[in-house]
Amino acid sequence: MVTVAIVGAGVAGLSCGLTLQALGYRVIWLDKSRGVGGRLATRRLTPGGWVDHGVRYWSPQSAELQALTQQLVGQGIVRPWSAQGFTWEQSLQPKAQTVYCAERGLNAIAKYLAQGCDIRRQHRVTTLTKLSDGWQVIAESPDGQLSLATSAVVIAMPAPQVVPLLEPLAAAAGLNQVTYDPCLSLLTTYKTLPERPSLDHSKGWYVEANHPVLSWLSLDSSKASQPQLKAVLMQSQPEFAAQYLEQLDRLAPDNPAVEALTKNAVLAMLTAAGAIVPGLEQPQTHRLHRWRYSVVNQPYPQALLTTRWPSLVGCGDWCCPSTMTNLDAAYQSGLAAAAYLNAHNACPLHLLKFGASVGKKVLRILIGAVGGCGNLFRCQPHLF
Repeated sequence: MVTVAIVGAGVAGLSCGLTLQALGYRVIWLDKSRGVGGRLATRRLTPGGWVDHGVRYWSPQSAELQALTQQLVGQGIVRPWSAQGFTWEQSLQPKAQTVYCAERGLNAIAKYLAQGCDIRRQHRVTTLTKLSDGWQVIAESPDGQLSLATSAVVIAMPAPQVVPLLEPLAAAAGLNQVTYDPCLSLLTTYKTLPERPSLDHSKGWYVEANHPVLSWLSLDSSKASQPQLKAVLMQSQPEFAAQYLEQLDRLAPDNPAVEALTKNAVLAMLTAAGAIVPGLEQPQTHRLHRWRYSVVNQPYPQALLTTRWPSLVGCGDWCCPSTMTNLDAAYQSGLAAAAYLNAHNACPLHLLKFGASVGKKVLRILIGAVGGCGNLFRCQPHLF
């Protein structure tokens, strides 16, 4: 059986690996985090509740991701979020759109997809070495070093984290041009929420803000059918986060100025929240999370990164044009990587055994790729 190692268990890594598994490959995921899902990140709060502090909501655009969404709805993993939507620029203005949420946070999607998968958590891949018949992957974990021999490797991480792995192989061309916007996520809880005529706390609400400090506010606890707390998520503008991170990087971790810098950033975000929804300036609790690689700013121009070795590819939300959302780009890029590996690694279609639930879909994707339909690799947005 052909073995594929996937470095990263976010949306791209999972979509790629699950497709390959359905095609009969053995797949091993290596992820440096304690969980799965990447920026499908959810924080559990006390006394009981969840806040999505990475991806704000689930909003599929492509036909493939919409099909997965219907499966998730059928399994009770996600449902339409009935919250009120607003934009803000000096005042709240209604905004209608269909988005989805998860009862226990969006990370539940990743956990659902990862069921039964061989995922090695807290494994940070440090070295890739080309062998005559495949690859040697070296990873560090709390239990020591792992050396894994594999037929092919997929790197499904943010582009800046891919570069150190591929530069020693002279395979990182073009990746330094990929850029991300950072983001600060502030998770807050309140004893009581401020009463405002336009906000229905029972339904929930979210605000896309045009403010110098904040880009997003949401009553995230409203994603639960019976919320046990009142939690508001605040996310910063990229310029504000970049300024904070630039100052933070100049300081040693044990420098007392780090605490003061973080305190000032939190205060600025709370003050901005109060300007948008008066009364949010003083939460009961708060917690700050930093995302250095939040939203792709300058993407890679192809659906996946290929190298001179057909058995080594990269994928992620940094692939495909900026007209596609990060979520759809990650999912599509993972599918493209799976199709490319299958087409170049001597695994004939007529020998593959397909799972009943995904086989037909995977077969359709691969026939298009193997049959010479280059659209999958050019990632034209109107096709997805």
